[in-house]
Amino acid sequence: MKKIFITFSIFASILFTSCEYDAVVYEGTAVGLSESSAQVSVPDTGTSETFSVTVTSPSSEARTFGLEYVGDAPEAGGVTLGTITVPADSYEGIATVDFDFNAITLADGVTDTFSIKATSTTTDVFGTVLVIEYFKAVICNDATFTMNTDLYAEETGFTITDDATGNVVYTMPVLSSGVQTFTADVFLADGCYTATITDAFGDAQANGADPTVGNYTLTCSILTFASGGGGSFGASQSRTFCVNQ
Repeated sequence: MKKIFITFSIFASILFTSCEYDAVVYEGTAVGLSESSAQVSVPDTGTSETFSVTVTSPSSEARTFGLEYVGDAPEAGGVTLGTITVPADSYEGIATVDFDFNAITLADGVTDTFSIKATSTTTDVFGTVLVIEYFKAVICNDATFTMNTDLYAEETGFTITDDATGNVVYTMPVLSSGVQTFTADVFLADGCYTATITDAFGDAQANGADPTVGNYTLTCSILTFASGGGGSFGASQSRTFCVNQ
């Protein structure tokens, strides 16, 4: 054991001495992005997003650096690279990237990705690459209401109430008896709502020995505003949701 310990001690001594001898201290100034990934949901008004930047040494004056793509610009478009700004006497700054909703050629639920890094002709740049995934926020007002009923469809009611005004903006018509699927187009202005399903008999959408259990959905594009129903809600069940909020 003594021989092993002595051998390890000598090896450690050589290792640490070697590390001290090879160590290189960076004494210049370098700028670079602090983040390696980000995701941006672009609203219909567009957005100007900022990302954190690090500088290795401060300056008594504010500084500006550039941004550039690593590889190709995003195929979906709608992106404009801004600049990096670092305030005076600071080790930190921000990089700005602008997104134009109307110029982005992405369908709802589809994303595009691009990569950027800092650039400068006056100082060094350390190599952090920021990968940004972006997509258009889904703006949708034309909803689709679908009610799948149980055997006693005539017992089921459904309403949508505007939370701001208390007004009922949609009421499902009374359905005839029998298992069926009812659909309707419902326009919902921007705002918040409450969807309520009721059962006149108080046993929800289940009927004793009958195996059919109902449900409903309120969807818009790739969004589900509300869903519910089933066999256990009793006389009523409510769901709150917001449209383009």
